[in-house]
Amino acid sequence: MKIDIAQLEFIDIRLRKIAVEIERSTGLEFTLTSLYRMGDNGVHGQLPLRGIDLRIRDIAIGKVIEAAINEWWSYDSDRPDKKCAYLHGVDANLHLHLQVHPNTAVR
Repeated sequence: MKIDIAQLEFIDIRLRKIAVEIERSTGLEFTLTSLYRMGDNGVHGQLPLRGIDLRIRDIAIGKVIEAAINEWWSYDSDRPDKKCAYLHGVDANLHLHLQVHPNTAVR
């Protein structure tokens, strides 16, 4: 990322930790494609911000990162079906959606 996301206090601390850790552990620099969305009723529309999207150009790399994040982090222990990372989109719209909840914790 060309921005120091760790300094953006309007982003939930858990979300910042996930984003910083995946860059550190992979050596990749991500492009943020979506942060706060005014009027959004989901994680992109809450403050502190609980959702961000990262551009992914390689589906295989994206799947590995998605699996690693979901192995390391639990979104909400009361809803184990929910995940912190979702890889989705097609072609130029392929991105990794990261999200957290107040109950998100390291496994």
